Amino acid sequence: MRSRNRFSAFFMLVTGFIFISSLQAQIEVEITASKDNTLYENASGSYSNGSGAGFFAGQNNHGEVRRGLVAFDVAGNIPAGALIQSATLRLNMSRALSGAYSVALHRVLADWGEGTSMAFGEEGGGASATTGDATWIHTFFNTQRWANAGGDFAAAASAAQTIAGDLGFYDWGSTPEMVADVQAWLDTPAENFGWLLLGNEAANASAKRFDSREHSIPENRPVLTIIYTTATNVQNQNAALPEKLELAQNFPNPFNPTTTIKYTLAKNTSVVLKIFDTHGRLIKTLINQNQPAGFHSVIWDGKTAASENAASGI
Repeated sequence: MRSRNRFSAFFMLVTGFIFISSLQAQIEVEITASKDNTLYENASGSYSNGSGAGFFAGQNNHGEVRRGLVAFDVAGNIPAGALIQSATLRLNMSRALSGAYSVALHRVLADWGEGTSMAFGEEGGGASATTGDATWIHTFFNTQRWANAGGDFAAAASAAQTIAGDLGFYDWGSTPEMVADVQAWLDTPAENFGWLLLGNEAANASAKRFDSREHSIPENRPVLTIIYTTATNVQNQNAALPEKLELAQNFPNPFNPTTTIKYTLAKNTSVVLKIFDTHGRLIKTLINQNQPAGFHSVIWDGKTAASENAASGI
């Protein structure tokens, strides 16, 4: 997981004094997939690709459907109580049979597994399912089943992307539906079953292959980029080093002409601190650099990036 910390301050003017209405620690994290697999259309549920280098969505050139599965450990990488602001999925498409087709993300409604099966060659035909694999009819081969063959998933798509014949990276989101999915997975980890990738299942040879978390090139593996905010808090500054990232309320508040914003970093990291007005418009970037672990503070003089006093009527 990679993270980037963004602190945001929102302000208004009150009788000649600037008042910061809220402070938020905005953090960006990149999470690699915790599991992925392919559901290969097969009435007996004999095929899977739990440990393969790719997973598929669409229809192969024999008219057989493939549906991808991918999940991310959200609760293991984001603190409880955080508010999700955006969620973007990036996949590397490494093989396409033909044409441009839409691939949609649907929230999965039941848990599923990733066994040790590994398909050969281009992996489109799958391999014999092993214990714990998800298959067309099994959530976990060969003891637990989907309620519906082909997987149980929400009817409404959380996002969709047109995947052309050009190999390379494609992004889904951020959409309100993806944000809602990720927030739900953070709040209720036991119901985090990830997304199903649903391709064009009416067109022959529409299948797309995406690199999996087992791919030999780390940069090609599935990544979910999440931006979230945390509530402000004051860290005990008598400690040798802070234990976590926290942002304290500015002081004084209201202020004229300056105020101090304090924050703590538990490790060396990239920090961005921006001032916005109450309409969400950027006023000034105070910090944009790597900083060491420890206690930090910055003074804002109430001026914009153009060194003008912040306008009234905000």
